[in-house]
Amino acid sequence: MRVIADTGFFVASINDKDQYHQWARKIAQDYKPPFYTCEAVIAEAAYLLNEKLGAKGIAVLMKMVGNGSVRIDFHLAQHVERVSTLTQRYENVPMDYADACLIVMAEQEKYQEHVILTVDDTDFRIYRRNGREILTIDTPNQIRK
Repeated sequence: MRVIADTGFFVASINDKDQYHQWARKIAQDYKPPFYTCEAVIAEAAYLLNEKLGAKGIAVLMKMVGNGSVRIDFHLAQHVERVSTLTQRYENVPMDYADACLIVMAEQEKYQEHVILTVDDTDFRIYRRNGREILTIDTPNQIRK
């Protein structure tokens, strides 16, 4: 199975002091790269990793992008209207820009069978693909075999 990865997955997989680090390491073994994402997620992850690990954390993330284990496959210009619609629809959650981009990715035919890796299971259980479809997510809070 292929995956779309949210910010928390990247932060947890790189930062060994993160509370979800063991989950992220297991996930990295269960699901093989590439991990698909958007630039907004990379920006959030880089910011958070810089706060915790400094330039070293960003370097690890950039290496993942550079070696192809992480693939950025989202172009805002092609989906700006849908991103705007989603952030307005879920403003009470609230949905941030990165989450909206991931939902739009999940709506694309080539990603409809993908699992979303996230530590934010509360919001991703509320969001819907194409307005009504429950997303398939993998989180640290679900029971794993």
